[in-house]
Amino acid sequence: MASRTASSADVARRAGVSRTTVSFVLNNTPGKNIPETTRRKVLEAARELRYVPNAQARDVAMIKHHSIGFFIPHSGYLSSDAYVLRVIEGMIPVLNKNRFQLVLQPLKLQEMDYLARARQDNVDGIILMNTHDDDRGLAEVIAAGFPLVVIGTVSHPGVRQIDIDNHSAAKSAVEYLLSLGHRDIGMILHAPRSYYAARDRFEGFRTAMESAGCAVRKSWVREASLSEESGYRAMMEILAGEKRPGAIFAGNDVVAYGVIQAIKDAGLCVPSDISVMGFDDDLPSRYMNPPLTTMTNPAPSLGAEAARMLIAALRGHAAPEHVAPLTMLLAVRDTCRPA
Repeated sequence: MASRTASSADVARRAGVSRTTVSFVLNNTPGKNIPETTRRKVLEAARELRYVPNAQARDVAMIKHHSIGFFIPHSGYLSSDAYVLRVIEGMIPVLNKNRFQLVLQPLKLQEMDYLARARQDNVDGIILMNTHDDDRGLAEVIAAGFPLVVIGTVSHPGVRQIDIDNHSAAKSAVEYLLSLGHRDIGMILHAPRSYYAARDRFEGFRTAMESAGCAVRKSWVREASLSEESGYRAMMEILAGEKRPGAIFAGNDVVAYGVIQAIKDAGLCVPSDISVMGFDDDLPSRYMNPPLTTMTNPAPSLGAEAARMLIAALRGHAAPEHVAPLTMLLAVRDTCRPA
């Protein structure tokens, strides 16, 4: 039986780069800033695999859809949080216009081998969200030079990323509670502080409290895990203490839903007993009982800009590493009242 002829995808996997990069190198495409080390890896992989470009296949490749992987660590997040769907809503028109397909890849928290998954799915680049300090997979993708855009903020230099201003938005949310006369304010983070966004939102909360001369009580600060249930449990723990807060700032709307249910199950009322502030303004927040006061997150804009940045990088065009953080606005509804 004759052996299978190597394809450009095989070369890409062997070299640890995208198929687009293989095409640029093997076709010697002008105007593409390909590092010499990457170029050598591609050429060496092509020699090892005895890859022979096929003119007909190349013509077909020029008109077919390429693909981008949207990797979401913590797969439970996808089923419970409409925020992800709003991000995808922003990506799709950009991808369709540029003839790119979206490969959605929800991952369990312990699944960090993004590079292997990208090669398995044969995607040209990765958009990644829900990054955190112990994200070994992120470092591997960066080291391999695989095309990547992060929705969020990471400390690795040279990574293309786009985010909201989590610190300022959280600070504004708490300042609104303070303006209503609240001083006994707690916070339930939407995720552990190892997640960049959770840490920044907590720092915004602390900045607002300290600027107002209010103490941050450790017994009123809890970490949830990106779900309604974890928000419910965290709020029940706070309510079991000797004194309850007059207001709670939830790190995202999903956690806020759990917080509100816990308050109700404890025989208390929102907002007459405890005010609740959310973060994200997911569609269900407008139809809660009562409707949730929250911060509006421009999720579709994040998705659209992340897609544009990655496509530009894949095509060898200049793309900024950082985009100015997008702003959030306060959506005042019915879960907050004066102290």
